[in-house]
Amino acid sequence: MNLARIIQAKLVVAIPMIVILVSALTIVISANLLQSVDGQTQKILKVAAAPLGTSGNNVYTAWPNNDTGHWNVFFAKSVDGGKTFENTIILSAPNKGSVVDQNVEIAASGSNVYVSWWTNKTGTLMPIFRASNDTGETFGKTIMLNSTK
Repeated sequence: MNLARIIQAKLVVAIPMIVILVSALTIVISANLLQSVDGQTQKILKVAAAPLGTSGNNVYTAWPNNDTGHWNVFFAKSVDGGKTFENTIILSAPNKGSVVDQNVEIAASGSNVYVSWWTNKTGTLMPIFRASNDTGETFGKTIMLNSTK
């Protein structure tokens, strides 16, 4: 997809968005902001990012998705350098109602995989953390980071 392609004749500027993550690689599927002649800015395509973590030949990715009708955090891993990926699992509790899980980050070191995201499950945005110590085979319990419990 050519991000600089102007779709409509009335559009005069296409500005590609740049997504930079310091601690993880990111797959950016597509992004464009298009400005019309009358000065109104329209978001034509959204940025969809699936952050990656790597350790050795293992590649890990986690992302938010609402294909079930509710936002959840999904995880998948590859043990062959990204040629194939094993079955996807849900890292967040299956959400109901208006709960949203977003802004997923992932990191890996040795056999450890760390995933964090933000949720509004309690009514306030809170950071969440889950860790795996066995290359993503299993994950420990969900930890709310700014909880006092």
